[in-house]
Amino acid sequence: MKITDKKSAAATLLSVVLAVFASLYMYDFYKSLSGFIANGFREPLVMLPIFLAFFLPVFCFLVFFYDLFVRKIPRVVKMIYSSLVIAYAIADLALIFTNIGIYASNNALGVYNALPSIVLRFPYDMIVILIALAALQLFNIFTLAREGRGAAPYIEAINQRGRICVGVPEYIALSILAVVVFVFTGSGIYASFSAIENALYDLKYLYLLLWVAIIPMGNLVILTLKPSKMQISKSKKLITLGASIGVNIVFALLFLIFELTSPGFLIHIGKPLFLIAFSVSLPIEPCIIFGIMALGVIVMTVRFILTALENK
Repeated sequence: MKITDKKSAAATLLSVVLAVFASLYMYDFYKSLSGFIANGFREPLVMLPIFLAFFLPVFCFLVFFYDLFVRKIPRVVKMIYSSLVIAYAIADLALIFTNIGIYASNNALGVYNALPSIVLRFPYDMIVILIALAALQLFNIFTLAREGRGAAPYIEAINQRGRICVGVPEYIALSILAVVVFVFTGSGIYASFSAIENALYDLKYLYLLLWVAIIPMGNLVILTLKPSKMQISKSKKLITLGASIGVNIVFALLFLIFELTSPGFLIHIGKPLFLIAFSVSLPIEPCIIFGIMALGVIVMTVRFILTALENK
């Protein structure tokens, strides 16, 4: 295998692993927000540090992904970014320790057991994560100041910059979309373990699980990678775009069929996947997923037509 192939595989594997963690943290953010809404927006000062803690790893991943796959972030910008992350982490740690008695009590009562975590539960897991992120960015500043290199000299060895062709405004738009998509992916991952038994009562739950976990992320990946711009044959470009459009259409048609044959099936089996929708009695999350699908189909159809009209 060529060295470049190994680098590409390593970069892809690393980004996939970190994207899974980002999805779980974004899901934690979403689940905390749904509880906040369900409780009538009570105790905002207690909830704010929770929201801030879960969002920081997601933001850091998006910056990391840009630097790894799109283009090298300038040294000065990296130093500013690292300084802001450190300030953010320290401020949120201060807020967490201000309410540490409440969080510790809730932890002991199992309040945070429904939030995905590796070993520790909130607040202890996020205290570790915030300290780790601050330490990493501090190391980044030291290495930038001393050698003009980033905090990840090992990552430099597997960087794939330029493989994804997007400008800064487009990447910002994709990042906003990614934040939403991560919620659904994290929800699908968590529900796969915590509520899979729902499939025993209704097999349509498996459809919902795939719809939530795969379809938004699949659209995000295709919109980001832009198969029409990749160094592959025209036929592969058309097949990739056509298949992506087709999958969206199939899932939309299945939803319509299920809704017509089993009215209210979402209400009966969808609660583990659509927490805010059930909190406010509005189909917010399903509408967002359909919006992502519509956006994906429109953009991919345009790219499909343009690719088909290109000369070989």
